[in-house]
Amino acid sequence: MTHFIARDRLTHAVTAAGAHVVDYGLADLEAKLDPAKFVRIHRAALLNLDFVAEVQPWPGGRLLVRLKDDQRTSLEVARDRVRALKERLGM
Repeated sequence: MTHFIARDRLTHAVTAAGAHVVDYGLADLEAKLDPAKFVRIHRAALLNLDFVAEVQPWPGGRLLVRLKDDQRTSLEVARDRVRALKERLGM
């Protein structure tokens, strides 16, 4: 899994092969998954830290994360989640 994303009242597990609907909400996944590997970066996104390629500043005190996947997926980090992500990445 590169990340999990909540969209249209469903939670999707995103992999290199595509997205798959899962039966858990993001809060449930956040509680179950290894906190050393996964971090909540937005109310609608849970990121696998192993797939972070780069982090860029984004307007309004936010960050943009680009993933190590074929699509070079970009995920926005909410302002209130920036500090936690930076700490987890050692920034």
